[in-house]
Amino acid sequence: MQYEVVLNLLFIFILYSFLGWLLEVITVIVKKGEFVNRGVTNGPVCTIYGLAALIITIVTNSTPSLLAIFISGIVYGSAIELIAGKLLERVNKNKWWDYSNKKLNLDGYICLRYSLIWGLLSIILVKIANPLFLFLFNSISLFLRGLIVFILLGIIIVDFITSFVTLKSLKENKIEDVTNRFGNAILKHVLKRLEKAYPNLQSSKKVPKKRDDKKFAKGTSFYKLFLVFIIGGTIGDIVEVIYCYFSMGYFMSRSSVVWGEFSIVWGFAFALATLLLSRYQNRSNTYLFFFGSIMGGSFEYICSVFTEFFFGTVFWDYSKIPFNVNGRINLLFCFFWGFATVIFIKLVYPFLSKLIESIPKKGGTIVTNVLVVFVALDLLVTGCAMLRYNNRLDGKAANNKVEELCDTYFNDEYMRSRWKNMKIKKN
Repeated sequence: MQYEVVLNLLFIFILYSFLGWLLEVITVIVKKGEFVNRGVTNGPVCTIYGLAALIITIVTNSTPSLLAIFISGIVYGSAIELIAGKLLERVNKNKWWDYSNKKLNLDGYICLRYSLIWGLLSIILVKIANPLFLFLFNSISLFLRGLIVFILLGIIIVDFITSFVTLKSLKENKIEDVTNRFGNAILKHVLKRLEKAYPNLQSSKKVPKKRDDKKFAKGTSFYKLFLVFIIGGTIGDIVEVIYCYFSMGYFMSRSSVVWGEFSIVWGFAFALATLLLSRYQNRSNTYLFFFGSIMGGSFEYICSVFTEFFFGTVFWDYSKIPFNVNGRINLLFCFFWGFATVIFIKLVYPFLSKLIESIPKKGGTIVTNVLVVFVALDLLVTGCAMLRYNNRLDGKAANNKVEELCDTYFNDEYMRSRWKNMKIKKN
């Protein structure tokens, strides 16, 4: 991807993080008549808005339809708000916002009213704000643009780390110990601001429960989520291979990576379902089905957009299947996601969770860490192979040792045999 495109995307993230913070502050001033810094971090940013703007910009890149933009805004804005709320609750064990008193809400994190607002904001974003702000931004010299973006991004990252340390200390009831080590003035200021902005966020005085240190990957820890990601990606790949065999009459690799048979889309879907829905095993099958259909279809759509936008490749095309959206998703496969969600949450996850927790802690930790390194390397090599394949098709010669290795081990014949349905998008 071109350097200027990356700068534009980072600029969009930073700009709308600030504008979202400004919107939140103004809303509180109008309602309560006082200034409250509503950001998670200490600075004037709400990164939920920035992330939503970034994703919606990428997803609607080639979509002129106002209705499609509106629906995209509802789906992705709500999804980001839901996931962010769940993640923040995991960090601090408290809800940061609660829409339980609003009609048609989901677990108090999202509701119809604010989802519709996400849709309206998305239309303004894509049709009015983005063209204006990007025109102004691109009128500045490339060097100055890069300097501004990376300085601001660095400040946001440092600010995020400071706030994260505060939140973790709140969760573990160690705020005094942490502030003594890292500086009372800064962290106590962050703590005071967060508790003012989010009244639900209070430091608990209860003695924390003792953890069962002998059990591996308890609850929805990183290790469990990662192993679910691995298992889900493997199962998903096998299911797709079998489906292709019975529908097309031959076996075809459905892997997302150059080494091994593994579907990243399925892996992330299983991990997200675990994070968001594992506590809702008692919910009705209908609820899980519709939630899974919407979230699964939205997730598959953004995965398709991501690979095309960043690598210029199309791994699947549903244009010939009825009720499809830009060939990226279709109604039938969205229903598949819904059925898969019900089966996973009701049957697979309870068994999988017990199986993972039964692994010896020491051995499980070592094996999972090795898998983390291998998967990271596999994804990195896959990205390099994709970019190099694209460049070869454009007639560009290898410029360094990495590109030469890609030409040797991942040549055109290998790439075409590995991903038979892959198409290269030309600008």
